[in-house]
Amino acid sequence: MERNIGREVSVLNKNYICKIVHNTEITAGIHKIVIEKPKDLGKVKAGQFFNLKSGEEEYPLLRRPISVSIIDDETLTFLINKVGKGTMLLCSKNKGEYIDILGPLGNGFNLDIEKNNVLVVGGGMGVAPLLELVKQLSLKDDIDIKVMLGYSDIPFMVEDFKEFVDDLIVASEKKEFDYKGYVTEPLKQELQNKKYDHIFACGPKPMLKVVKNLGEENDIPVQLLMEERMACGMGACLVCTCKVKKGEDDWNYVRTCKEGPVFYGEEVIFDE
Repeated sequence: MERNIGREVSVLNKNYICKIVHNTEITAGIHKIVIEKPKDLGKVKAGQFFNLKSGEEEYPLLRRPISVSIIDDETLTFLINKVGKGTMLLCSKNKGEYIDILGPLGNGFNLDIEKNNVLVVGGGMGVAPLLELVKQLSLKDDIDIKVMLGYSDIPFMVEDFKEFVDDLIVASEKKEFDYKGYVTEPLKQELQNKKYDHIFACGPKPMLKVVKNLGEENDIPVQLLMEERMACGMGACLVCTCKVKKGEDDWNYVRTCKEGPVFYGEEVIFDE
């Protein structure tokens, strides 16, 4: 069955200089940065990202690709993990300062779905772009949404998800919440207990590989938001390649930033 992620949407993008409304460290090393939404910004799909300029100096030269966490009428919200020079500079910006963003980039989730039992699975920083997805799904009629979030340690954004869904499972590898361990374990149990029509997921590759395989075993379409290192974010540098199927017996590499970052699970090849 040929599926349509909607890959024609990532054609136009613009530079915007946006004022920072809030910058809050919500847990150790992770900042929630809220910026003013540009007035002429068109529709942003859940799963798309922006390239954020981290500093005014020549170094670091490359922008940082950050998925949109949530969108409202006045603001865009990003979650940024402070892991290097570029993200450190972004997280050091204060309320009232300005940030240079380019986007929206990439292709988001396909929400043109008809059946109503939906499972959303996030892991680590991959939970961030799923918030806007859950918000948009919650606006659709007759959609029953269950969210499963996995963390290595202390959960974050859980209360944000509860604004849009009641059915939510939190797993942590180190803490006692709904489940202690990998989120894929309660996911396996959930799929044994209930039939789902669609799965959306974002997180580290080992988690996404398990989600893809479980979807195939249970005959459920899966959409994966792939996390890859990106440089230009516009398909020119070929750094962020993703291995996908090509026909029945072949494969090739595509650009995650341009053809993705959302792919159907049946497309993606996870090498051993």
